[in-house]
This record gives sequence, C-alpha cells and structure tokens, in this order.
Amino acid sequence: MCMIAFPLLGQKKMQDSIDLGQNRKLFHAKLITGAVYVGSMTALYQAWYRDFPFQRFHLFNDANEWRGMDKIGHATTSWWTAQWLYEGQTLAGLPSKNTLIRSVIVPFCFMSTIEVFDGFSSGWGFSLTDMAANTGGLALFYFQQKHWKEQRFLLRYSYHASGLAPLRPNLLGANTAERFLKDYNGQTYWLSYPVKRNSFLSLSLGYSAKGMLGAHDNTWFDSSGQLKDYMYYRRYSQWSLSFDVDLMKVPIRGKAWKWFASSFRWVKFPLPALNWSNPKGLQFSPLYF
Repeated sequence: MCMIAFPLLGQKKMQDSIDLGQNRKLFHAKLITGAVYVGSMTALYQAWYRDFPFQRFHLFNDANEWRGMDKIGHATTSWWTAQWLYEGQTLAGLPSKNTLIRSVIVPFCFMSTIEVFDGFSSGWGFSLTDMAANTGGLALFYFQQKHWKEQRFLLRYSYHASGLAPLRPNLLGANTAERFLKDYNGQTYWLSYPVKRNSFLSLSLGYSAKGMLGAHDNTWFDSSGQLKDYMYYRRYSQWSLSFDVDLMKVPIRGKAWKWFASSFRWVKFPLPALNWSNPKGLQFSPLYF
C-alpha cells in the first residue's frame, strides 16, 4: 500500500507544480495584455483623436463611407487579433481551458473601446456597423477554430503609397505610419484560402478602393474656410486575384518561427495579381503591394 501511495503523492506534487507554473504564466500574460492595451490606446489617441474635441456620447451612421474599406478593416483587425492571441497562448504554454474564449473576448473589448472613443469624439460617433464588422471578424475566427481546429480562411492586408495623402494629410495621414492606418486608397484587404489542405500556398481574393479624398466625396472646406474641390478624381472599387503564402504552414519548426509567423499572418505577400475595376478593366500587376 505504501508502495502505491508514494508514487501517487509524487504525481500529485508534480501536477501541483505544473498548475502553479501555468497560473504564473497566465498572470504574467494578463499583465502584458493590460500593458499592451494601455499602450495601444494611448498611441491610437495620438494618431486619431487628438485633433478632435470630445463631446457627449452619440451614434453615427458611417455604413456608406469609404466604399466599405473601413468595415473590412475592422473585421480584419478583429480576426487577426483573435488568432494572434490564440497562437500566443498556445506557444506560451498557458492553460488550454478557455483559450478560445479568451481569444475572442479580449479583441472584442479592445475594439469596443475604440468605438466608445468614437462615440465621444466630435469627429466620429459610435458606429453600430463597425461593431457588426468587429463581431463578424471574431465570428470567422471562432467558428473555424471551433470546428476545424485551424484557420483556413485568412483575412490579410497589403499597402502601397497612393499619392493622394499629401492632398489631405490631416485625414489620410501626414507620414508613412499614419497613412498605413488612414489612407484607404493604398490599402487592399484579402481573403485567402489554401490551394490544397495543409499547403502554405493560398489563393487570395482582394478588395480595394481608389480616388477617395473624403468619406463620401472629394470636396471639403479647409481650416481657412476655402473650398477644396477634387471631384475630377474618380472614386471606384477594384477586385484583385493573387497567390499568397501562409507562414504558419511553412514546414519550419521552432517557437521563434511560430511566433513570427503568427504575428505577421495578417500581411499579404507582394506577388503578381490580376486586377479588375470598372474604369480600367482587367490589368496585370507583376508585383502587387
């Protein structure tokens, strides 16, 4: 009986040690998440809200702005944040219980905070369609991970300098970092799916919009009250078809690589693409950014 008891006690101590280590990892992860949250909100305020005074909370209907680019951006950001948190928890060896739920709840809170900021800002307002887009991106992640145990459909992003931002830098960005976030004319959002199961090569369908100097049209009044009219810039949508590479499925082992691949899974690789738009028809880009 003693011979049975000692191994059982040893196993219990080992399990307690494992549980303690996992709890410490979870505590540290919460601290890091809190720090990232505060830091990112501070940076976002500096980039988006510092030039607009805060006012009473209000709603704002922006469903028809920027030819849908803003909404796709919300969905993509939500999806990527969820998958990054999920992979990060797994690689860090955190307790697997509630991993999927945490990966959805944290981005939802993060994106909802941005919407609350919008709701108090004189330049925007709380957008129900933004919340719907956020929820859609998280739902895409959740149902794939829940039922397939992997992400087959990926939401991805690419950017190139459009040349339009200098015409309205306060709205489209005064520098490269701001334009990366604000200049919808240079952004393309992609939906990627592997050409075959477990292949790192994917086929991607992209959507972008061009010629936009404002949310609805290309006229506005500057700070001196002078009318700016750029209606000769045609606003149009563009569809693209290209290949892509999913770094998470590249056969390279090691945690460092997995961290890197997970962190940049939202980035579309610059590769050749076929582009179609109403004013320009079908065009080929040897290297599309």
